[in-house]
Amino acid sequence: MNPVSINTKINLEEVRKEIKLVLLRIGVRCDFSGFNYLTYGVELVIQNPNLINFLCTELYVKIAEHFEVQNIDCIERSMRHAISYVERTKGFKALNDIFHAELYTNGKRPTTGELIQLLTEYYNAGLYKEIS
Repeated sequence: MNPVSINTKINLEEVRKEIKLVLLRIGVRCDFSGFNYLTYGVELVIQNPNLINFLCTELYVKIAEHFEVQNIDCIERSMRHAISYVERTKGFKALNDIFHAELYTNGKRPTTGELIQLLTEYYNAGLYKEIS
């Protein structure tokens, strides 16, 4: 079955809300452009899981088109900045707690692709339902 057809019944507003909440929970500031880029990137990967395999050639291009950004390097840099901010200020303890595993320790942070994939799994696995 085509991955897109599996997800055609998802509620995009619910996806957006849950992804924004988890980004805030792990420490990404909502005033960073990377916050919105990450949210949209996760939304796209939930709809089409194959996009995670084509970050630069497809996913970042789609994000850039959506936000009318000319340079995909700006998209990636903004998302990396948001991730770096979390590492400097809070670390990834909250992300570890969500997944009930020590994924990232001090001095370690997810790549942009890893974070998008983790947040996609967070939604797909229904982990957001565990957090009140």
